[in-house]
Amino acid sequence: MFFKNFIKNKYCLLIFLFFSFELSAQHLIFDNYQTLSSGSEGFGRPRVALLSNDTPIVVFRKNSTPKTLRMVKWNGSSFTSPTDIVSQNIIPSSQDGPEIATKGDTIYVVFTSNFPIHPSIFMIKSFDGGISFTDTVRVSENQPPQICRMSNISIDNSGNPIVSYMKYDLNFSNPKQMVRTSNDYGVTFNSAVNASINASADPCECCKSSLVVDDANIFLLFRKNDNNIRNSHVAKSDNFGISFDLVNDVDDYDWVLSSCPTSVSKGVVFDDSLLIVKKSGATGNNEVVLTSVAKSNLEYSYNRNIDFIPNVIQRNPEISNNKDSIFIVWEDNRTGFYDCYLSYSLNGVANISNGIRFTDTLTFGSKYLPHLVFNKGNVHLVYVDDLDNSIKYVRAYFSNTTNIFELVESKNRKLNFDILGRKNINSKLNYLIKK
Repeated sequence: MFFKNFIKNKYCLLIFLFFSFELSAQHLIFDNYQTLSSGSEGFGRPRVALLSNDTPIVVFRKNSTPKTLRMVKWNGSSFTSPTDIVSQNIIPSSQDGPEIATKGDTIYVVFTSNFPIHPSIFMIKSFDGGISFTDTVRVSENQPPQICRMSNISIDNSGNPIVSYMKYDLNFSNPKQMVRTSNDYGVTFNSAVNASINASADPCECCKSSLVVDDANIFLLFRKNDNNIRNSHVAKSDNFGISFDLVNDVDDYDWVLSSCPTSVSKGVVFDDSLLIVKKSGATGNNEVVLTSVAKSNLEYSYNRNIDFIPNVIQRNPEISNNKDSIFIVWEDNRTGFYDCYLSYSLNGVANISNGIRFTDTLTFGSKYLPHLVFNKGNVHLVYVDDLDNSIKYVRAYFSNTTNIFELVESKNRKLNFDILGRKNINSKLNYLIKK
């Protein structure tokens, strides 16, 4: 039996090494860096998304007076000049948002505004690829008066928006993570649902949530505050957002923090699991961590570092994938100032690389707030360049992905072992290989 298991594990390791070799042969190429907006044009928190024909658009905040939200769009040869997508009387918040979701030429953008009195969640939408946008639609409830902020958005298979946000009483007490769905493309919204109601403690009062949508299943990623233990949680609805009956702690780090972690947990669907990236400082080191969570029961199989560096602050991770190709970005200060890094794999979690800096090395100073989207071999990346208060965009692609995509099949087989052949549940070394 020992010999049989040894041969089996040796075979698995050979496959793992083979895929690693194939991945290393792929060279990531970066196009020329482009400045999308700078200075008085606005440079607040860019979000990139794709329209039909994989056309990239970027939305961002202009924080100087008059405050507004702006958009640029690829026209086939260059990006358009920034244009306002909300009227100036709306006054979007300078503290959070915007967030964007797209499907084809449908665009939804959500954000917080203090208009008319208390912070509330609003949405605008476009059905023509951003040529025109509707008037603002109020998403958060108004009765009784309350504070709503830190929204996020996803889109279902039919093209309807799903919005999450934090709701408080007027004194910022009694926090709840709310979710609202729509069946008519955002004309109206169904009743708001408290998606964090089954958590064992209140949600973290200063932590933004995010959404992952998979057919009828809606997953809300949020943090809980249990006497300043701010672990990451997932709540699941399997009935299109009518209720969120299942919730689970997906964090074994028990991060004790009396202030706000700020970074948002983000996730994607990966086979029968969710892949979630998040920040944790439980060890005293601020680290970007990758977690795999089963979609069926929300049990996690591991929490593992992506690119551990002692005494370095890592934060603001984002993730995008297409089947087995996974791309993760974040910012950290390993060089003495903040910069943006990219980690990736073309064939599953086992081969995720260490971080590479993807910003323009010809400019100095901090770069931060990275965001990305990946599809059809192209990685679209944006970030803020502190040197000239600008938003930069760059597209990355691989020199040759033919071999790797020929080898990858759609079905995964998860093996519970580490490099010594030991059983490996809830480990940082759960490898995935192809069947």
